[in-house]
Amino acid sequence: MAIRLLITSLLLVCTHVFAIDVMRYASVQYSTLYSEFVDSQGKFYPSYGDPLEFEWKSTTATSGWTSGFFPGVFWNIVQYNATRESIKRAVDVTLPTAPFANNTGTHDIGFVIMSGFGNAYRLLKFQDYLNVIITAAHSLATRYSPIVRCTRSWNSAQGFLVIIDNMMNLELLFEASNQTKDQTLYNIAWQHANRTMHEHFRDDNSTYHVVEYNEVDGSVIRKYTAQGYADWSTWARGQSWSVHGFTIAYRYTKYQPFLDKAIGAANYILSHLPSSTDVIPYWDYDAPGNSTLPYQPRDTSAAAILASALVELSGYVPTPDLKDRFLTTAKSIVDQLSSSKFMIYGDKEYKLPALLTNGTIGPYPKNPYDVSLSYGDYYLTQAVMRLAKL
Repeated sequence: MAIRLLITSLLLVCTHVFAIDVMRYASVQYSTLYSEFVDSQGKFYPSYGDPLEFEWKSTTATSGWTSGFFPGVFWNIVQYNATRESIKRAVDVTLPTAPFANNTGTHDIGFVIMSGFGNAYRLLKFQDYLNVIITAAHSLATRYSPIVRCTRSWNSAQGFLVIIDNMMNLELLFEASNQTKDQTLYNIAWQHANRTMHEHFRDDNSTYHVVEYNEVDGSVIRKYTAQGYADWSTWARGQSWSVHGFTIAYRYTKYQPFLDKAIGAANYILSHLPSSTDVIPYWDYDAPGNSTLPYQPRDTSAAAILASALVELSGYVPTPDLKDRFLTTAKSIVDQLSSSKFMIYGDKEYKLPALLTNGTIGPYPKNPYDVSLSYGDYYLTQAVMRLAKL
C-alpha cells in the first residue's frame, strides 16, 4: 500500500494539478488490482466499490455482467504500453472469463466477452480468442425472438423485456458475423437495432430504459424505467448506451438511420448537460429539476461511455462542424473526469484502487451512488486511447 501511494504521489507531482495522465495512473491502480486477482487465485473481478474503503465489491469471472470490464482495462493498458508484463496481465485476467461464452441465460454475454476477448482478438488476432467470440455470439442468438425481433434482455416470468443497454451486446453478433460471414447473426443484430430504434426513443431522441413486449404477437405492452428517476425521464447511462450502441451498429452496417439515431441521441445529451462548461451528467437528466431530494449525484460512468462513443461517432458524421462538436465534447469530458474532482487521487481519504469516483448505479438513492464502477474505468481508458489515436 505504501509503495502504491508513493507512486501515485510521484505521478501527481509530474502532472498538472487539475488532471493526470489517465493511462499511467491506470497502470498503477490496476497493478494493485492484479495482485488481488493473483492472491484470490483468479476469483477476484471488481464490480463497484466505495472510494473510502480498500476493497471492491467483486464477482467471479463467470458471474455478474461486469466481469469483462476488468480485463478490458488491462487491454486498454496494453494499447498504451504493450510490454510483456502488460500483455501477460491482460491475458491472465481474460482467460478465466471464457466459460461465460456458453451462458445462454443472459444478454450481458456481449459486455463480458467483447470487453475482454473482443479486445484481445483485435490486438493479438489469436484464433482461440475468435472461437470464444463466435461461441458467445451463438449463445446470445438463442435469446432472439423472430416475433419481437429483439434478443431478450432480462429474464422474466411474464413479458419479453428489452433494455436500451442491450444495444451494446450487438457488437458481439456483428463481429462474429463479420468474421464468419454468418448472415443469421447479422440479421439478428440488425433487427434488434431496428426495432429498438423505433420503440425505445421518444420524439426528442431521449430514451426509455425498458420496453416490455408481448412475446406472442410482438406488440408493445409498456415502456418504463428500472434504473432511472421515472418512467418518463431519461436515465443518463441509458442515453449514453444508446449513443454508443447505435454508433457500433452503424460501424458494421453503414445503415444511415442508425447513424442518424446515434447523432440524435448524442445531440439530446449535449443539450441537456449541466452547462457548457460542466459536462459530467447527473445520474438522470430529469431528476435535478423534479426530485424533492436536495442532493442529486452525478454518474461518471455515463460520461465515460459517452466520451468514448463520441470519439468514434465523430468519424462518421457528415459535417466538419458536427465532428468538431463531438470531439470537443469528448475531450472536455475526459479532461473533467481526469480532474481531482472525479478521480480517486483527488481526495486524500480515498483508499480504493480505482480511477473514477462518483458513479451511480441507479436508481438513486436505492442503489449505490458516488462509488467507483468497473465500467466507468473501462470506458474512460477506452476514450483516452481512442483520442490518442487521432
